[in-house]
Amino acid sequence: MDVRTDTRPGHGPSFPRWRVPGLLGAALAASVGVALAVPSWTPTAPPQVTTAAAATAAAAAGTGAAPAGPAAVVPVATGPSLPVVTAPDGTPVARPATGALFDGPAEDPGDHFCSASVVESATGDLVVTAAHCVADGDGTPARTGMSFAPGYDDGTAPFGYWTVTAAAVPPGWLESGDPDSDVAFLTASRPDAPPIQQVTGAYRLAFGASGTGGDDTPVTAVGYNDGDEDATTVSGTAGTLDEDQWQLDQPGLDQGSSGGPWLTGPDDSEILAVTGGYQQGGDSPDVSYGADLGPAVQSAYRSAGGTD
Repeated sequence: MDVRTDTRPGHGPSFPRWRVPGLLGAALAASVGVALAVPSWTPTAPPQVTTAAAATAAAAAGTGAAPAGPAAVVPVATGPSLPVVTAPDGTPVARPATGALFDGPAEDPGDHFCSASVVESATGDLVVTAAHCVADGDGTPARTGMSFAPGYDDGTAPFGYWTVTAAAVPPGWLESGDPDSDVAFLTASRPDAPPIQQVTGAYRLAFGASGTGGDDTPVTAVGYNDGDEDATTVSGTAGTLDEDQWQLDQPGLDQGSSGGPWLTGPDDSEILAVTGGYQQGGDSPDVSYGADLGPAVQSAYRSAGGTD
């Protein structure tokens, strides 16, 4: 287990809720940084977006062939952000827009190590997770080339595995591991499918909710604990640890749950936070944390193609 020292006074070592992916080496060589302009109200340093170069990423991430398993994906009907969705075999999927991140490419995904969810965007291909799932917070570029399985359940990927081709990470996390910026937006695609949002539906993002008197907010938190082949879901009331962090005193989420959504709003249609931030999500499965979706996170979302 990777051990990191928490930067806040009064706390000792923390145990992040993720494993170091074992099959990402091939993707590192394909990562390049792209500087993007940001609105004037955002932090002065723009989010760094990491993309996989087309030729090498196709080989490393398996974009040249459809993943084995499910049949071709059929987009859901247009309408609400979270429609009722069935897998290609007709089986209803409880939370199709939430899934697991796997450490290998689409044709050989390996083990899941973090959690993620599809979010609304103009491009229809954005997934949100914890920044520490894809970047070390020491100035090195974010990783790409891993795969995302939306709706993953009982060891099955009903919509197949989608290749992560880009990652937008706030500079606060990318450069120094700032827990208040521990959120990342990934671009996920499949060569044989429409944009993922058309397939699974997508969540809205509740930006800056901790600054609007949002203490004592009912949430449903979802994550894929290491070694589990289906999602763990816990419900409770999220409070504010401080103005930039949420806290959920509800046991059940452990390593692997990082990046999983904290759902709120009508029919759990909005994401309040993702597991991560302070202590990279928590040093015990009894209490979880998540960074507020503040201006730096909103800037990363916009740079990745999101609209709000």
